[in-house]
Amino acid sequence: MRKTCTGLILIAALAIPLSAADWPHWLGPKGNGSSPETGLLTAWPKKGPKVLWKVPGGDGYSTVVVAAGRAITQVQHDGDEYVLALDAAKGTKLWETKVAPAYKNSFGDGPRATPTIDGNSVYIYSPSGLLACLDAAKGDIRWEINLLKTFGGKAVTYGLSASPLVQGDLVYAIPGGKGAGVAAFNKKTGKLVWKTGDDKSAYSSPMSVTIAGQKQIIFFTATGLLSVTAEQGKELWRVAWPTEYDCNICTPLLIGTDLLFVSTGEGNGCKMFKLSAAAPEVVWESTGAKSVMLNYWANAVEHNGYLYGISGEFHEKKMHLNCVEVKTGKLKWSEKNIGKAAITLADGHLYLTTKKGDLILAEANPTKYVEKARIAMLGEKGRTSPTIANKRLFLRDLDHIYCLDIAGK
Repeated sequence: MRKTCTGLILIAALAIPLSAADWPHWLGPKGNGSSPETGLLTAWPKKGPKVLWKVPGGDGYSTVVVAAGRAITQVQHDGDEYVLALDAAKGTKLWETKVAPAYKNSFGDGPRATPTIDGNSVYIYSPSGLLACLDAAKGDIRWEINLLKTFGGKAVTYGLSASPLVQGDLVYAIPGGKGAGVAAFNKKTGKLVWKTGDDKSAYSSPMSVTIAGQKQIIFFTATGLLSVTAEQGKELWRVAWPTEYDCNICTPLLIGTDLLFVSTGEGNGCKMFKLSAAAPEVVWESTGAKSVMLNYWANAVEHNGYLYGISGEFHEKKMHLNCVEVKTGKLKWSEKNIGKAAITLADGHLYLTTKKGDLILAEANPTKYVEKARIAMLGEKGRTSPTIANKRLFLRDLDHIYCLDIAGK
């Protein structure tokens, strides 16, 4: 196994309890882009919340995940891709492990998927198809497998970005090969447990739901939604969802216990499904170029019965922040002065990071758009969604990783 690139800070190896306010994987503790934290700062100083630390990062779009006192992400620099672990409180480097050669793409270099922290393990997926498990305390690689080479999948145009999903003893991924469209692996050994289907990879991360007592794993592949049983990979249902350029990007959003919101760009639009043990039922839909929600690459969030998401197509000027009623699909308002952005929800507020480099705080308010603060503090062309953990806001652009204090005073 390859070793880490830097020395270890000894204290990092100590057992640190998991906090209920951690953000251990893509889209946070509940997989919905929302933090359960309250008591956060809602009136920001002119220059924004206090920056506790700022450290060099590197190319890439992986979100920062936080658990057990560590902040972990995937970065790229000096010709290689790395997994980087920092002390979440101080920003000091705990370890940095090289995992793959640098990934180059005309739409942006570096890793896309977000690491998953599960106990003392970190699971990562590289844009070139490497699925790996690392020791969270030391950074040593425990096992690794290139899914494209092993299962005959094909690289996607903009780089593989499906973050690993860990549930129980299994880690779920989308190899995209014949007979191995989706698959599950033993999280301790990396050994294949099951594989099924001929689905091609897209960009969306797998998710889990429990309906009528049965756990389902839902994949959003290049051709549509696929639900399978968690343990055996038995197909339960499919919903066709073809999108131009195979751009099924955003992870489906579970609302409550049985509503599933799905949205894509490229003129597709959105649908609200009601889940059951059989095929899901369409509650409402809004499709085509004038859809109420065209989530191009950033996930929407939900708060008190309303969806908030960046809607539009490829061009910056056509991206708006929309508010949509969950029950009816009715558009409540649309704010044009945002552009391309990613959203995280916490304490009744939206935290947005824009591709232009702005950090925005706005109310999750269904009656009108209320902006509380806007600070130009990030580099341009970033696409990473904010992370909120333990009353701290973790951000990154293509150069740095930031930690801000957002505890209420």
